[in-house]
Amino acid sequence: MSEALPSHVLRVNQLDARRLDDEIGTMLRQQLADVTLYSSGLCDRFQPEMDALLRGVLWRYSVWVDSPTPGGQMQNVVYSRAAHRGLLQKPLLRRQKLAFLLLNVAWPWLLIRLTGLAQTLQEGFATGEGGWLGALARRSWAPSVARWYLHSFEPRATRLQVVCSAVSFLLFLRSGVFSTLSDRMLGIRLVHIDPSAHRQLPMQYMNRVMIWNGLSEFLMTVTPLINLGRLRQTITRRLFPKAMLRSMDEGAVGTCGFCGVSPMTLPVVSDCGHHFCYFCLGS
Repeated sequence: MSEALPSHVLRVNQLDARRLDDEIGTMLRQQLADVTLYSSGLCDRFQPEMDALLRGVLWRYSVWVDSPTPGGQMQNVVYSRAAHRGLLQKPLLRRQKLAFLLLNVAWPWLLIRLTGLAQTLQEGFATGEGGWLGALARRSWAPSVARWYLHSFEPRATRLQVVCSAVSFLLFLRSGVFSTLSDRMLGIRLVHIDPSAHRQLPMQYMNRVMIWNGLSEFLMTVTPLINLGRLRQTITRRLFPKAMLRSMDEGAVGTCGFCGVSPMTLPVVSDCGHHFCYFCLGS
């Protein structure tokens, strides 16, 4: 009897594919920053351009050619037209691919640069700095536009995007389609590359996590029941000769146990019998 093919992509596969794409992009950005000859300040200055460049390259060799993204390849998913209800991929339209580039690559970069430009114009008007930005900031309309963008448009647009993204994600949890707001706007969804392939579970990782969790819970339960001070004294008496212990005690009398200074400043004896500086013990 043949096994029935899944009618939709698991939600966890879709979320894992996006998270893997983000992590791969972060790793590539870090490696690009390590191999470049620019200073760290210059890399931080052009970080939005680097992020947009990496996203654009991934888009060019995945979405544009109807291939899965690196995360989608590992999770056996690829983009398809949402209007097509079949199990196999239906290639995206050209306008959908270009709109995907606009929403996921160009739009985030544009928002970051517009916010930075508005902040620079507002600071340049207040400080009166030179350059073309200072000349632009001295225009009569520039400070008011920058203030309107920073205090009115940008906060409202951010709140609207957050609310729409939250509603879209709740709908995704209910229906299992359109994992992001941009996918819902573009009418694209993730489908299986091979619907007959099984989802692989990393059992070794799960077993390792379970073992470490059990060991940590065991230690947290047993450790408070053990007298660590007596155990340490017993091990010290068994391992070190008596002459060495006497010399250690004699040397410790004139040395602070915190800062190691000898002679100590205002030596005091603690409840455990050790000697410390008054200020070290008080701090």
